Amino acid sequence: MKYKQRFKDMPIDDAWIHSQKREFFIKEISDLAFGENTIERGYSMQEVIDQIYEFSDHALKWEEGEE
Repeated sequence: MKYKQRFKDMPIDDAWIHSQKREFFIKEISDLAFGENTIERGYSMQEVIDQIYEFSDHALKWEEGEE
């Protein structure tokens, strides 16, 4: 996977270039969304993304005192 540095003051982290590190990142984010072994339990990438957005939305509401 190729990433271009768009901002001179913000270099791209080398971890994005290494497939094993990207796989680790994906697994960790997935497990944050639905718990351990999310991928192995059959959740889709879209379900993980939706869940992370839901967590983010609830956190924002909580910070602003809406909940």
